[in-house]
Amino acid sequence: MLSPEIVRALPMLALTMACMSVRGFAAGQVPPAQSAPPTPAVVDVAKPVVPAAPTKDVIRVTLPKESAALLGSESRTGRILVFLAAESALQPGEEPLDAPFFDSPQPMYSVAVSDLVPGATVTLGADAIAFPEPIAMLDGTYRIQAVFDRNDTERGHLAAGNLISGVSTVTFHRDQSDPHELALTVRIPKPELPTEPNLRWFEMKSAILSRAAGRDVVMRAGVALPTGWDDPNFRRRMFPAVYVVPGFGGRYTSASGIARMLVTPGTREVMPQAVWIVLDPETALGHHGFVDSPANGPWAKALTEEFIPELERQFRLIPRSEARIITGHSSGGWSSLWLQLTHPETFGACFSSSPDPLDFSKFQAGDLYADTSIFTDSDGKERPSYRVPLTKQFDTTRMTVRDEAAMERVLGPARNSGEQWDAWSAMWSMLDPVTKLPRPMFESVTGTIDHGVVRNEWSRYDIAALLRADPARYVPILRERVRLLCGARDSYYLDRGVQGLKDALQAAMTSMQATGQMLPDGPGYIEIVPEETHDTMGTASRLRWNAEIREYLQSRKLN
Repeated sequence: MLSPEIVRALPMLALTMACMSVRGFAAGQVPPAQSAPPTPAVVDVAKPVVPAAPTKDVIRVTLPKESAALLGSESRTGRILVFLAAESALQPGEEPLDAPFFDSPQPMYSVAVSDLVPGATVTLGADAIAFPEPIAMLDGTYRIQAVFDRNDTERGHLAAGNLISGVSTVTFHRDQSDPHELALTVRIPKPELPTEPNLRWFEMKSAILSRAAGRDVVMRAGVALPTGWDDPNFRRRMFPAVYVVPGFGGRYTSASGIARMLVTPGTREVMPQAVWIVLDPETALGHHGFVDSPANGPWAKALTEEFIPELERQFRLIPRSEARIITGHSSGGWSSLWLQLTHPETFGACFSSSPDPLDFSKFQAGDLYADTSIFTDSDGKERPSYRVPLTKQFDTTRMTVRDEAAMERVLGPARNSGEQWDAWSAMWSMLDPVTKLPRPMFESVTGTIDHGVVRNEWSRYDIAALLRADPARYVPILRERVRLLCGARDSYYLDRGVQGLKDALQAAMTSMQATGQMLPDGPGYIEIVPEETHDTMGTASRLRWNAEIREYLQSRKLN
């Protein structure tokens, strides 16, 4: 029986664990494992043909002369981005700049700016890169906001130092010209780090990453300390560590929520009492996945050879693999699994939920090896990228792959948006010798897949393929150290890749048995959980894994 304090703390625990991913909402406990049901049908997502634009609507963006000081000494080169959103598409507290909205993709436009001059006007018209249609095709009332995106050291248009306008309400008429004007009057400040008594912010210059980049590269983490860490009379002086890789868009700053949970009355029986270290997975090109890549640099090498040893010296951590747990959800789930498989000498256990695609023949709703286009299936139907459940039998598509790619093209036409598909290229592609940017896996307008990039570059990170090629190496790790959960109705179809890895593992074990090899045994599992979505699985897995992590630590006398 849990104490009343623990019962009161559970909702906060669920919310805190959900912060490890981009999205997370409270869910019930994970039901017992069972075979996954068939994937629900998807409502057709074909789009109507849009006629040619009949008007000459424009959006004019200006940095007023009286706001010239906002520029500071930083670059005047970048992109003007304009975001629109119907009032009904915004949740309370949201603004148009919070785009892209996967639940309800909204219009966005951009143009390049070589030199932003105070008082001069930047005009977005027919030549602007547009989603989902040209500005002249807009019809209706929208909330609108502009940003001058010039910070090329951070991912996304909301990075510190970028300039933004206020939010206005505008109306467009498809049958007439509607000019609208926006003024850049606010500079996005550098975010302040939250404070908690048991929270430490840690950063260090990485010699490995700095050499690779030819400039200083800093690694960061938020360190949440358990009860007794700062008490010289506490029964222990050395602690195990739980390393958390946040999901796409997540940052190390989410450690503040974990720090609060570790000292909330009643949670000692719920929250594993270890030092929780939330890593920072972000670069300017997006989530780097802790892989050693030409675009982002050798992040796995820097983590395992520099950052973790220094964290252990600074925070009295037990310097043994069994005392290091790695966990994450979504993109963080993929990263944590990748680190466990490629660095078993560093990590003793992995808890991964709803990871990015694990089998590239089941890459979300497609097959990178067999498909011709990333946008459409063999029947020419639009391929979905994001779905939500309607009933037990039906899902509805809120965003297609074509939508997602088009939005990324608006944000970064050089394929440097830092959003999901561009981030995967930065993780898994080689650099283009001309652009010096990651080679794209598909053409952004047509969706045509470059199978040379898939076979020669991306396939090196196909975890199911790696397992099939070298079962002697990967089967023991999966059986002994990896606990993997994914919802059967994952919003991004990531359950397909998890099922692919599960099938590959079963096939490998069957082959090993047939040849008389001894099967490794352990607590590892791969489960597809009925009815859970990407969001609900993030919370449900962590509520389940708190007990499993405690059991793991206790079995090794690390609790």
